[in-house]
Amino acid sequence: MRTISDKQGLTLKAATRRSVDMAGGGDAFQHVTRIRSAQLSKCGSTGEENAEKFLPIDVAVEADIEAGLPIILSAMADIVGYRVTPIVECADLSVALAPPTHRDLVRLNSDLMDVVRAVGDALDDDHVDGREKKEITREIDEAIKALQALQQRIGGAA
Repeated sequence: MRTISDKQGLTLKAATRRSVDMAGGGDAFQHVTRIRSAQLSKCGSTGEENAEKFLPIDVAVEADIEAGLPIILSAMADIVGYRVTPIVECADLSVALAPPTHRDLVRLNSDLMDVVRAVGDALDDDHVDGREKKEITREIDEAIKALQALQQRIGGAA
């Protein structure tokens, strides 16, 4: 009997889909990993025929690296009762971080407004369907990336 539940397996598959999507989609991501697009799709599929197909751990790491966020890693950590937090190393003074610019603020504002737009569009009919949930999640992931980039530009967390 497997240790992870069906629900946890679905969580991993959802994280796989999000990470691969944030990595540019299967067609793009396949060129920077060892698995082709069709296999990537099967690893994210919730269909009965693909229930036991998951990303190998090295490909999961590559997906998260390409996505710019620890999406799969965070899902795995949550399943085993942990949280993932970023490591911001400020000790290396040989690498000078450029201070944030107005361009960074414009990008952040745009990413945050994309979240607001996606949620607003979803609420127009008082129901958030699967497609809308996926869009909202993608926009939130993009906003998180922008916020983390800004945090790094100011030298990390206080």
